[in-house]
Amino acid sequence: MDEVALLTSLTLFTLLAGICSIIFNKLRLPPLIGYLVSGILIANLWEVGHDGEYVVNMLSDMGLVMLMFCIGLEINLKKIRKQGVFAIEVAVIQLPLMVLGGYLGGTLLGFNMLQSICLGAIISGSSTAVVMAVLKSQNRLDKETVETLVLITIMEDIGQVIILSMITPMLAGSSMDVNDLAVMIISIVAFMLVSIFLGLKFIPRIVNWVSDNVSSEVLIVFCVGLAFGMALLSTFVGLSMAIGAFLMGMIIAACRKSREINHDIGPMKDLFMAMFFISVGMEVSVSGLVDNIGLVLIFYLLFAVMKSSTVFLAYWIGNEKAYKGFVSAVSLVTMGEFAFIIAKEALDYGVVDNSFYTAVIGAALLSMIVLPFLTRYSDPLWFTAEERCPPRIREKIDMINHARDNMYRRVTASSKKSQRAFTRGMTKSYINLVMIAIVEVAFFFLIPLAVDWLTESFGATEFIWTVALLVLNFVMLSLPTYQLVNNVKYLDELVIKGAKLVSMEGKADEPGRAYQNFLELNSFLIVLVIDALILIVVPNPLGMKEHILVIALAVIAVSLFYYRSQKKAHSDPDDDESEMEDVFED
Repeated sequence: MDEVALLTSLTLFTLLAGICSIIFNKLRLPPLIGYLVSGILIANLWEVGHDGEYVVNMLSDMGLVMLMFCIGLEINLKKIRKQGVFAIEVAVIQLPLMVLGGYLGGTLLGFNMLQSICLGAIISGSSTAVVMAVLKSQNRLDKETVETLVLITIMEDIGQVIILSMITPMLAGSSMDVNDLAVMIISIVAFMLVSIFLGLKFIPRIVNWVSDNVSSEVLIVFCVGLAFGMALLSTFVGLSMAIGAFLMGMIIAACRKSREINHDIGPMKDLFMAMFFISVGMEVSVSGLVDNIGLVLIFYLLFAVMKSSTVFLAYWIGNEKAYKGFVSAVSLVTMGEFAFIIAKEALDYGVVDNSFYTAVIGAALLSMIVLPFLTRYSDPLWFTAEERCPPRIREKIDMINHARDNMYRRVTASSKKSQRAFTRGMTKSYINLVMIAIVEVAFFFLIPLAVDWLTESFGATEFIWTVALLVLNFVMLSLPTYQLVNNVKYLDELVIKGAKLVSMEGKADEPGRAYQNFLELNSFLIVLVIDALILIVVPNPLGMKEHILVIALAVIAVSLFYYRSQKKAHSDPDDDESEMEDVFED
């Protein structure tokens, strides 16, 4: 490459990015918008040429590695264990709902399965940098609330890393055969497990030794080398280089001088990160934004509605006040850095086209521009909605909130063993719900493929194989559903006993017969009803008469399994009652 071309490209990119960022800073908007806008301007006003594109691509890859490495450095696992329980709960509740909402929205918009999954992954997270910049500039929320929001965005980053790791084989699999795809998935899982286990065991010790024996400059160079080395290794197994850099950052975060490393590496990260977002902007044309303005608005509205509602729901479930939940939810309505990373990966693999990619960038830019106004006017929005809420709806809301408060009061009044048991039961219930969703999603997509393969390999008709697979779906669905029902009953018993304790202290009334009636219902019958409803609601090629046949066959199969397990249970002593008694011993 000619050195004049290199210097010209670097001068143009950095100066324009700096000027745009200064302008947006005066408007109290984060510099990230300036980087993206400068990339759009460069792509639409200048002929960059081959050398310029090479410079941008090389530096943007370096920026992606540095960005992900620094995000990983900010994740202090010890701090998360101590202070991040609520943030983890919020992320665990809202992330799957965001992905599901994005998937359903993409399906309604006519995208294929993989594009819809990418859309769900793209909208699932918020930007830590933008949220912090806006909240600090406005200084409206207290320090504890801001720290909680930052922890939530960090947990979202971890969740999106997991999502990106899961969809990378799917993105690559769009041009791979089944055997190669299976090998890639196994390699990725093995790589991540080995990297985390061995990395946390040895890397912190090595970095600590280096920090004790050499200067800080050498330490920074060494850590950056580790980041790029892990990024290189991750590409060998089919992962994005971003995943490897993130893993190394998270591993080095366990070192003694992780804060100093993060601080000293900041200027380098800022420069290369700017180049990454410039490259993202250079993929967008102004005409493309204008042509896809409708899709931009749809993506933004989908993200804003899903993010605010799911975060608000998570705060409500976490027993936080509705006002705090609303303000916190509104403060997170801005797409994160992973939106660009996932969209860029999908574009590079050819899974999405330029119109999809342009709409994502436009929606992300719109979310960053609108966020300061949303947070500034969140109080008037809340109090206006509260004043104008119809009395009947307000009564229903108060009744629901009262029931939630009573439940938490009963649990709090119970023994510590009971509280721990309640937490374990809630966790198990969540896992059961996730397993139910996984089973249904897997069967929804695999049944057509499996029917074709079984028909070609073993004969018979497609109808017979469809019925057989739906019966198998019903049977497999009954396992997590049965566990879920028993967990819910177990939690209800905890709540009732907690309520009795509260009632003795005169703080609340004992629950009505609703809990008792539910506990007296046979779990097996509840499972059959729930599974039958799921089978009817989830789309499949059969009509109502065929559904009745499938449900009848499935009920027979599950009944045989149930009575066999009951017979075995009667022959072996059951410890459930003694376990419940132990929980309430104080």
